[in-house]
Amino acid sequence: MGKDKIRIRKIESVKDETPTIKTFKVFDPPSAKSDPGQFLMVWVPGSGEIPLAVSAVHDDYIDLAVKRRGSTTKYFHELEENDKLGIRGPYGNGFKKPTEPSLLVGGGYGIAPLRFLHQKYAEQAQIHVVAGASTEQELLFLAELDPVAVSTEDGSRGIEGTVLAPMREVLSEVEVKTVYTSGPEKMVRGVYDICINKEVKLEASLERIMKCGVGLCGSCLIDGFRVCQDGPVVGLDQLKEFEEFGVWERSFSGRKERI
Repeated sequence: MGKDKIRIRKIESVKDETPTIKTFKVFDPPSAKSDPGQFLMVWVPGSGEIPLAVSAVHDDYIDLAVKRRGSTTKYFHELEENDKLGIRGPYGNGFKKPTEPSLLVGGGYGIAPLRFLHQKYAEQAQIHVVAGASTEQELLFLAELDPVAVSTEDGSRGIEGTVLAPMREVLSEVEVKTVYTSGPEKMVRGVYDICINKEVKLEASLERIMKCGVGLCGSCLIDGFRVCQDGPVVGLDQLKEFEEFGVWERSFSGRKERI
């Protein structure tokens, strides 16, 4: 079965992670063999299809962390154990294997693919984590990731503000050769600026609207770069070439809008 053909799968379990995020455990061997940072196109019967990153793997089972923020994810959150969904993929490029002291910087829901990266490589390389979210209730996977620093926008836990301030502190105190990041593009742009200033390597997962996942619709374009096919993980040299990075994005209708 090719990766572009939808595989109908049963939901094994559903777990409430935060007030807005649930984890769905699904049996899907092709996805379980994906690289951290790659994504799947997941079809919700009766609604639509959305891109999701694998947040953890357990043998041939995968975890999908889903944040409720639109009509399709609303339907997704109404699914229960034994309900069905469709999966195709995995697509795109994932993170490279950490081989030197590294730092994972995740903002909100963006911590999901970094969780999989940490799960797969934490015993093979020195990996530190900085995690942030809007509130303490929205922080994800803290027990597993054991972050060296935490931030919340409302100051309910850790440093008040974004992940950028604690990231700077960690880089000044700990040896880090590569930063891996995922989260809102404005945050990722801030991480990029710090890495440029500190002369640290960076791999960033770009979050753009994806309708097809195979490079046809153009909704995920950034300066002509197809995030679904050429990304979503992008290195520092590629990011330097983007004029729209952190500035412009496309709405679901395809209209260009300022971030």
